[in-house]
Amino acid sequence: MKLYFVTDLLNGLVVRGMSGKRQEYKPVNLESELSLPSSNPIEVIEFIKPKNLYVADLDRIMGKGDNIDTIGKLTTFVDDLIADCGFKDPSEIKKLKFSPVLGTETFDIRQLERIENPQNVVVSIDILDSILDASSSFKSWLDMVDFLNSFRLKGTIILTLKKVGTSSSLDWRLLEKAIEVSTNPVFGGGGVRSLEDVEKAKEIGCYALLVSTAVHLGKIPLGTIQRGYL
Repeated sequence: MKLYFVTDLLNGLVVRGMSGKRQEYKPVNLESELSLPSSNPIEVIEFIKPKNLYVADLDRIMGKGDNIDTIGKLTTFVDDLIADCGFKDPSEIKKLKFSPVLGTETFDIRQLERIENPQNVVVSIDILDSILDASSSFKSWLDMVDFLNSFRLKGTIILTLKKVGTSSSLDWRLLEKAIEVSTNPVFGGGGVRSLEDVEKAKEIGCYALLVSTAVHLGKIPLGTIQRGYL
């Protein structure tokens, strides 16, 4: 199972995500138990040295600017970088240096038919109190998974935003159901609390896991993230 270290960018800095309440996010060096030199994205990644990286460009997602150039630079430090930059149109994902994550919060996934190479795309099913659906077309996350099964994707993320940063563990029932019904690789994200959670995710058939807070709190060893898999 692959492990992706999560880096949320807000106002050009790495921040610690918490329950999807973006207005409350703080610079990560103020929250981490690691001896980070700063919250500068390059310095954080040079310190952590992850093999695989997931970036959320919160500035672009929220329509406040973007960190595309910084994300491009980060690709030189890792083997595989996937990033959610609040993409809204297929034209935005051409000629990127990384694999785009199309979050259902901002991207109408019905437009996947317009994308030439969906096998390089990750779709993130974003769930807060309910599914975040830019298309306003799906009744449930299961309906979204069923639709996505008609494409060959790099992966489908089941992202429970309320659990992000809480160390409350993953929504195992939801994740197991997604693995059962999805024909695409399933990534889990939101609430990973320990190495035990990582091991359980592997056991139930997760293809990849997004982790951050547990790393900053020392619950997952840096060596595991630097290796990039379990």
